[in-house]
Amino acid sequence: MISRILLSAIFLLILMPAFTQTSFAQSASKAKIGVIDMQKIMREIEVAKDINAQMAAYDDEVNAELAAAEQKLKDEKTQIERQKTLVTPDAYSKKQADFNRKAAAFRVNVQERNRQLQRSRIKALDKVREQMIPIVRTVMDEYGATLVVDVSEILFAEKPLEITDVLIDRLNKELKKTKVELVPLKKS
Repeated sequence: MISRILLSAIFLLILMPAFTQTSFAQSASKAKIGVIDMQKIMREIEVAKDINAQMAAYDDEVNAELAAAEQKLKDEKTQIERQKTLVTPDAYSKKQADFNRKAAAFRVNVQERNRQLQRSRIKALDKVREQMIPIVRTVMDEYGATLVVDVSEILFAEKPLEITDVLIDRLNKELKKTKVELVPLKKS
């Protein structure tokens, strides 16, 4: 009697995962997955193009400033080299050491300005992404999607709901222009 109950219990335990998987598969088949190509979106929406144009202007401005500072350093280096035979070795060494400190400070400044530009770009794009979330949610609801994933995250999907182009059109209509503001440089 006990062995019969034990066999029945084991049989039920074996069948239990089969019933669970069936119900999970049935609920998963109701899921409608929306697919977007985030790289394409960020390339094609007008706001991102505007941010890129603003960043290009900042890049040009910073590059001109750094080029002028670099030219000034090159001129100073040339002047120090000319004075090498005219001044004492100690005076030359002092001038060379001062120049090396200026050159090191220049390299640090270049790195800081590049980081500043990168952080400014990221901050502006984050503002755009914040504006995008409700719009993506609206498009998702309109198309009955229960999940939206980026195309780069998909290994295989059967008949995905591609909403990239619809989303690009909607984003171009609804996103507000974002002014890129340079983040302040950190004080050393």
